[in-house]
Amino acid sequence: MPASGDPARDALVAEIFDLYGRTHSLSLELVGPMPVPPDLTMQQVRVLGLVAGEPGLTVQALGHTLAVSTPTASGLVERLVDKGLLERVDDESDRRVRRLRMTAEGAAVLGRMDSMFARVMRVVFSLLSTEELEQFRRTSYLLLDAMARALASPELRDAAHLNP
Repeated sequence: MPASGDPARDALVAEIFDLYGRTHSLSLELVGPMPVPPDLTMQQVRVLGLVAGEPGLTVQALGHTLAVSTPTASGLVERLVDKGLLERVDDESDRRVRRLRMTAEGAAVLGRMDSMFARVMRVVFSLLSTEELEQFRRTSYLLLDAMARALASPELRDAAHLNP
């Protein structure tokens, strides 16, 4: 993170990043590594996630979101189509446009990957009191609100996509 000029704020942000790293490490110890299929790259997993989040995405829009050329995005899609994880469908209003959609197998792959977080939360939440769960909920809403504000800012969205 770039320094904000406020040492107390910078120390707090550094501590939060450290806590996130520790949380991630302990999650892996608790439930094991995320089950990423060995034949998928992280970029392909990212494409699956983007299409799951926005069914009907076009290859051009995908390329823009990934900050790659349309031919590069098309290559990523082609490999996922070959694996049976994505499919291209004709746009109902414009037959020249092809839209991307997750297949049942693609959804299953993402579901297996997402299950890691759910398993961790089931174990951890069983240890928290109602008061602690309410605090966690408040913090979760703060994070979701901040994420929504970041998504609403083209500059922040672009920075996030360009600096993974």
